[in-house]
Amino acid sequence: MLRALIVLCALLTAVAAATPALAGKIPEAVADDRPGPGPVTEESPHYDLEVLYGDGQIDEGLKLARARLAADPKDVELYRHVIRFLFEKGEVVERTDESMDKIALYKEMYELSNQALELDPGNAHLLFNRGIALGRMSTTKGVLSSLFNLKNVEADWIAAANAPYRYTSLSSAEDLPCDTYLTLGIFYRLVPDWWIVGALAGTRGDLDKSLAWLERADKCAPNRIRALKELGVTQLCIGTKREQPEMIARGQATLSRVLALPKAHTHSHIDKDHSRKLIADPSLACEYSRDGQQELDREKLEAEQGK
Repeated sequence: MLRALIVLCALLTAVAAATPALAGKIPEAVADDRPGPGPVTEESPHYDLEVLYGDGQIDEGLKLARARLAADPKDVELYRHVIRFLFEKGEVVERTDESMDKIALYKEMYELSNQALELDPGNAHLLFNRGIALGRMSTTKGVLSSLFNLKNVEADWIAAANAPYRYTSLSSAEDLPCDTYLTLGIFYRLVPDWWIVGALAGTRGDLDKSLAWLERADKCAPNRIRALKELGVTQLCIGTKREQPEMIARGQATLSRVLALPKAHTHSHIDKDHSRKLIADPSLACEYSRDGQQELDREKLEAEQGK
């Protein structure tokens, strides 16, 4: 056991040394007390961009949002629109697909988030955006290759989740704080709960926290496909890890509810397809990410390091 821990420490230290030091550029995540704009209306800033996002016209929306931001780089709302359209482009491409440089895409999202936060510190929506950028960078590289960014992801999302900020896009494709609860639920499932991860990253996974955040996300905005799917995934993960057949059955039932819901957003078909695969093979759940399965096998990592 001692040798295994020493090997794992060496591996994670080497991984950390090879990871870009993004964390040092990030100030403490503190959200302000603004309530946010609430639901989008025709009077909302850049309503046409909201319509394009709601309709899933991502390429057209990104082009228009970029042009407006170039013309008015002090408009904080435009940063949020560009970041969101970039995220949507990345979601349709798996992390193993070399047709897109996803790391470059998420770095751009991260840099835009920081630029906007310099203009508007404490903006809860931008903290959520920055956490998304770093979070997706982590799942693209592999969670274990991004340990020293994880605490910053968690801090941004916790700050956004605890803020009074409220926002709902057209068709509820994006809903805050509900989506922040959702991302925290995914975070606590995907980050390993190993003590060494906690020692090096400053945080660690927790399936009970994952379940609680995802139940909160579903209660916040009931029957949204993505949140319900992720709730089912965590239920399956708990069931398989703890050998609880009743929880596996509960997760499969939750995912079956996803299949019965009407398509609601651009990526609904992806979530439905993944739900079918997870129902058929619950063993996929703990390492599941919409952009590709994660490698979270500690024994395999130790074996590879010992070669």
